[in-house]
Amino acid sequence: MLKKQHCVLLLTVLLTLVLAAGCGTPQKKRQIQQDSRNESRIQVNTELAGRAREAAGAVKGVKESAAVVIDRDIAVAVKVERFDRLRLKTIRQDIHDRIKELDQAYNVHVTTDKKLFKQLQVMEQELNSPREEPQLQELQARFNKLIQDILK
Repeated sequence: MLKKQHCVLLLTVLLTLVLAAGCGTPQKKRQIQQDSRNESRIQVNTELAGRAREAAGAVKGVKESAAVVIDRDIAVAVKVERFDRLRLKTIRQDIHDRIKELDQAYNVHVTTDKKLFKQLQVMEQELNSPREEPQLQELQARFNKLIQDILK
């Protein structure tokens, strides 16, 4: 009698393991399908990016600006003139406040780093060029990396 209970328990455990192992593959397929659907969900707002670029350019001391809007994030990079570099923190805060006024629903990220300015400028040109359709997944990955660099 005791041996039958052990056999039933052992079979139950083995059956559970086999079923659990078999259920793992459909989840991977679902994830791949979701990734392909994410390409169409990426939203680029070039109109808001243009308004953000203009708002940043209107701040005293800003020589040049670049902006990209993807999904709910606005990234703005600016070049600041010579002596105005002494007040970078107040310039960034002023730009942040002006852009936040454009649309409260967006997360605003502002940088004065020259390297990040160049990267954002390249992204902006890729989005605005009518010749090639940018790869949105790859562009969003670069955009997210840029935001992480701004936050550092």
